[in-house]
Amino acid sequence: MWSLISYIGAPSWFITLSPTDSKHPICLYFADTNTEFKPELTFSPESSVLIAKNPVAAARFFHFICENFIKHVLGVGTDHPGLYGNTEAYYGTVEQQGRLTLHLHLLLWIKGVLSPQEIWDHIMDPSCDFQKCMVEYLESVHKGELHGGTFEDIQAQCQDAQKNDPEYKDPTHTMPIPPPPLCKNKECNKCLRCTNLKVWQGKFHATTDDILSRSNHHGCRRPEINGEDPTKVK
Repeated sequence: MWSLISYIGAPSWFITLSPTDSKHPICLYFADTNTEFKPELTFSPESSVLIAKNPVAAARFFHFICENFIKHVLGVGTDHPGLYGNTEAYYGTVEQQGRLTLHLHLLLWIKGVLSPQEIWDHIMDPSCDFQKCMVEYLESVHKGELHGGTFEDIQAQCQDAQKNDPEYKDPTHTMPIPPPPLCKNKECNKCLRCTNLKVWQGKFHATTDDILSRSNHHGCRRPEINGEDPTKVK
C-alpha cells in the first residue's frame, strides 16, 4: 500500500464492501447440498444456520462477489471505465466481522485525478469554478432518498402490493430480472426494444426501492419479535 502511494500518489477513494452472505441466493446455494439452483428462496433461521455451518461456502461467495465488484464496478480487465472513473490501481484487505462474515476495505486510485494539494488549491482559488463543480458532482452521486418517494411511502406501497397483488414476490428472495436487449439505433425511442426497456426501467426502480426499504436501513431492536414487552425494553 505504501509503495503504491509512493509510486502513484494519494488514493482517490476508500471503499468498504460487505456482502450479506446469509441473505444471498448464491451463498445459500454454495452452502446447501442441493444440486438444483432455485432462485426463489424463503429465508428463515435455518438459512443463517446453513451459512454458519459452512464457512467455506461463505468465503467462496465473498470471493465471487469481490471479483465481480473489481471487474464490473471498478472496470478492471474490461473495455469500459469503472463507476468511479478509469481505475489505475487498487489495494484491498479482507477483515472478519464479529459475526464471522467477511468484508473488504479497498483503496482505489483513479487515472488523471488531481492530488490533494491541487484540489485544495483549486477550492481556495476564488477565480476557479472548481468548488462549484465539485459540489455539483457530490450532489449528483449522493442520493439520500428513494426513487419513488420517502421511505415511509415506499414501505406502504410495498405492503399494499404484497396484500393486493397475487403475483408479488419479495425481491430479496428472488434473482433480479436482467434488462432486455438494447436497440442499436441510439436515436430511436419508439420500437419494441425501446418500449421494453422503458417498462424494465420502471420495474427496476420499483424493485430497487423495495429492496432498499427492506435491507438498507438500520433500526432499534424490536423486542416484540422475541415476545418481550416493548414498553419495558430500553
